[in-house]
Amino acid sequence: MPEFFKQLIVQLTAIWRRLSLQQKIVTTSLIAFMILGMAGLLIWSSTGSRQESGFKVLYSDLELEEAASITENLQKGGYKYKLENNGRTITVDIKQLYEIRMALAREGLPRKHGLGYELFDKANFGMTDYVQKLNARRALEGEIQRTIEGLEEVKSARVHIVIPEPTIFLDKQKDAKASVVVKCAAGRELNKDQIRGITHLISSSVDGLKPQNISVIDYGGKLLSNPFGDDEEALTGSRNMELQQNVERYMENKANQILTNILGPSKAYVKIACDLDFDRVEKSMEKYDPESRVVRSEERIEESKKNAPDGDNQKERSLTNYEIDKSVQHLVQEVGNIKRLTISVAVDGRYETDKDQKSVFVARSAEELQNIEDLVKNALGYDLTRGDQITVSNVQFDNEFLRQEQQEMRSREKWEFYMTIAKYSLVFIIAILFLIFLRYLARTIADAMNPPVPALEKFGIEEPVEQESPVDIQRSSEILERVEMLTREEPVNIAAIIRQWLSEPVNPKQRKKR
Repeated sequence: MPEFFKQLIVQLTAIWRRLSLQQKIVTTSLIAFMILGMAGLLIWSSTGSRQESGFKVLYSDLELEEAASITENLQKGGYKYKLENNGRTITVDIKQLYEIRMALAREGLPRKHGLGYELFDKANFGMTDYVQKLNARRALEGEIQRTIEGLEEVKSARVHIVIPEPTIFLDKQKDAKASVVVKCAAGRELNKDQIRGITHLISSSVDGLKPQNISVIDYGGKLLSNPFGDDEEALTGSRNMELQQNVERYMENKANQILTNILGPSKAYVKIACDLDFDRVEKSMEKYDPESRVVRSEERIEESKKNAPDGDNQKERSLTNYEIDKSVQHLVQEVGNIKRLTISVAVDGRYETDKDQKSVFVARSAEELQNIEDLVKNALGYDLTRGDQITVSNVQFDNEFLRQEQQEMRSREKWEFYMTIAKYSLVFIIAILFLIFLRYLARTIADAMNPPVPALEKFGIEEPVEQESPVDIQRSSEILERVEMLTREEPVNIAAIIRQWLSEPVNPKQRKKR
């Protein structure tokens, strides 16, 4: 084996010496490129294993108070950590990650969800009545906070409850109050039903707390709960306005959907004013039909006399009571019935290209507008007896901004398309150049390993030219076959002939000819 390596080194050294300076530079560059590529692959493949020995996120998006408490405990425990994202993200050694989390959990960190009834896990006999009440309120706030943060839309929440001291004077007794600050998750928001649910949750959790005494705001300072408080009339008006807006929005979406499917997007716009009846009416009606009579009761009395002075007689008397037909109706009309609809429909025309390649507005015909009007009427339940009105107008929409956006989008798409083509073309060109380079390098190495044989003319030696015809070659082959056959059959005679040849003197003319 050592001899093999010695020969290999000798051969490589000989090949290296035969290369020119340019060939040596190219070969060295290729070998260096291959070594760097292999090293890069090894580094990339071992990145995952090396990352395991680095730092990993312990907790992220922390409040500064929580981050301060956690770092204080990490310092006490002697753990290494790093702060990122302006102190809101803490990273630790990945080998100690779960150990640190369990150690912090024993200390109740992080306190993201507030403290609940675990405040009373440790009994403190020296606690005053005031501190006991304060802890009870803190525990209640923490439990309500945890419940609110359980909603998917809520990222964090803070709850503040004010419970007044009870008094024997009822006229001086104050109501309990509460306020909630809610931070929603990114891209999420609370709807009104969820806000009402939060207010009723808190009012049901605190004795003597009414829903109207609860304020819910977001981190931007916007009031989310009912702003009217005890004003029932304002609250009723707000609910009625909300109901009217929901009905109008529903009917507008319904009409816009059918027009979008027919005319295309941004070709029509529908606006509806809906007049709702918010009066709750109860009616009791009694209707009599004098022409329809029903026998209610009938009484008949018969009297007969015999042997009377005036002779025998018989009397009959009847009494009939009739009931007149009567119908009783009790009607209850709920709020929210539609009293009247006012519908406005704006329809854009067509755009055609003229000879100068310019877009020209073309108004829609009266028949098309009538068809659109009929479709909208049927979709919205148009009722003429109710006093509904509808107006369909053909107007030219100002879509200049939309056209600019479309042009910018097209130009951006073209640019991205051209950049993609340029990128793939560049990759293709680089691949072709690399293949050409490899071909040139392979040819260079092959030429270096197989140098050309020097011509004999430089040394004054003529190359032998042997030209034999196929006939001569065939004849020589036949003679050799015969000689071989005779050698096998008559070896003695052949040996005598060879001795005779060796003993014969050489002719000087033949030597000179040779």
